[in-house]
Amino acid sequence: MNPLSIVTGFIPLTLFAVLVNWLPLGWAAAAGLSAAVVIIAVTAARGGVKILPVVQSVILAVFTVVGFTAGAGPATTLAPYARGAASLALGAFILATSFSFPFTVQFARRSVPQQYWKSPQFLGVNRRISLVWGLAVLAVGAGHLGAAYVGGSAPVLRFLLAWGIPVLAAYRAYSVTKRTIAQNAHPPQPDGTDQPAAASAH
Repeated sequence: MNPLSIVTGFIPLTLFAVLVNWLPLGWAAAAGLSAAVVIIAVTAARGGVKILPVVQSVILAVFTVVGFTAGAGPATTLAPYARGAASLALGAFILATSFSFPFTVQFARRSVPQQYWKSPQFLGVNRRISLVWGLAVLAVGAGHLGAAYVGGSAPVLRFLLAWGIPVLAAYRAYSVTKRTIAQNAHPPQPDGTDQPAAASAH
């Protein structure tokens, strides 16, 4: 499993978080939704739809509808808080499903033989990685909400909350993922006793 593939899986929400600073809420959400739909279509063509873009498409579809139907005033008021709310919703979903179906399982299966997909080690490692990313996305959401609350009264603090925390959280999750994969990546043994959790990133 390549940690970068997980990072790219968050493109729709990241695109929305960036564009909502310059575009009306509805259009920013629609752009993120379009990116999610493209990712879903590409992964479907390659043999399997991943849950991560699907959940993001649902979240962004809600904000698209709200943005285009709430009216200019309410949509403008909501926009600064929308990216934080979207990240909190996605983070909550990731944490809630980490033990039943870790979202990283779908990324890890591409580099691990099918015979190990239900092994305790494989599932355990992916639970830990999914939990890390869930917490990171929650931190991003909290940072965005904090930035929206601060507003323009403290531009430096707003910048740190809006961009410093997300970058730090993503880097931390990426580092933990990469380290965890490296610690659990090893070739299966001929006797079948070895149960790799993930293949090395490539």
